[in-house]
Amino acid sequence: MSINPKLNTLQKNSLDLNTMSKGIEDGNPTMLSRAITLIESTKNGDKVLANQLLNKLPKSNAKTYRIGITGNPGVGKSSLIEKLGIQYINNGHKVAVIAYDPSSLKSGGSILGDKTRMEKLSQRKEAFIRPSPSSGNLGGVGVNTEKLVFLFEAAGYDRIIIETVGVGQNETLIENFVDCFVLIALPGAGDEIQGIKRGILERTDILAVNKADGDQVNLAKIALGFYKNVLHLFPRDDKWIVPSAAISAQENSGIDDLIELIEKFYRHQLTKGALEHNRKEQLEKNFDKNWKSEILNELANKKTFQTVMKKLKKEVLEGTTTPEEAIVYLKTKVLKN
Repeated sequence: MSINPKLNTLQKNSLDLNTMSKGIEDGNPTMLSRAITLIESTKNGDKVLANQLLNKLPKSNAKTYRIGITGNPGVGKSSLIEKLGIQYINNGHKVAVIAYDPSSLKSGGSILGDKTRMEKLSQRKEAFIRPSPSSGNLGGVGVNTEKLVFLFEAAGYDRIIIETVGVGQNETLIENFVDCFVLIALPGAGDEIQGIKRGILERTDILAVNKADGDQVNLAKIALGFYKNVLHLFPRDDKWIVPSAAISAQENSGIDDLIELIEKFYRHQLTKGALEHNRKEQLEKNFDKNWKSEILNELANKKTFQTVMKKLKKEVLEGTTTPEEAIVYLKTKVLKN
């Protein structure tokens, strides 16, 4: 009988984490998949192990580049990312893709079909595609985006592409995780153009009008002219003039031009020192978000807090107190203790 019954478990976990971290650094896709599963787990024990694993891995560096792709549903993000990924690989890079799918508010499940839509890219050994559920997280990305990016960079992927859910125009949280924010738009006018809101245009680094092929070429030119005029209304502190381009993922035209624009922005950021500055700002924002979330979860799981909350909710529903009074009570009586 072991003196410490937990000893074997601890040794097993330690061995697994050491093996996993070594495998990740060696670019082992199996170990990388296991690490992602561990990080996406909601079990408290797995969260502890996930943090231990992340601490074992080397810190990221400026040689990697993180590219965010967003746009309305049907704009062709997945097809475009596949073409971008293949071309990047042909140019000597290793490419990782995080593709977010919307989660059902009822079941929490997702279709996660992006990997099947990137069949050619998924067959390349230099690529790793991870379809992930958004899990109801607002902003078009998931709650573990920062950690997944860290994993991929530790595994040697130097071009990380993040595809947002694509269900609306509030998908600007991705700017907290990427270096370059690419907005994909549809050709046309009217509703297609008006559907792009100011908030997302102000954050755009590069704009591309996809599906500029067949009888939509002229419509794409019209859209391109509109966006060029609109983008000039948002001058930037970094002196970057946001470029726009007409492309066709289906016909594989304009992809090289789009990659050159992305890499040109990368060089611009390096020259201006913006890449390191932006990443530090992202790190601060994500740290603030994470510690607030963790502390709130810790508080919500305390039995004493749950008891008080149950009592206050009952009083609010019965009308014996107002929601505002209940919040004041929490702040003055509960949180100060």
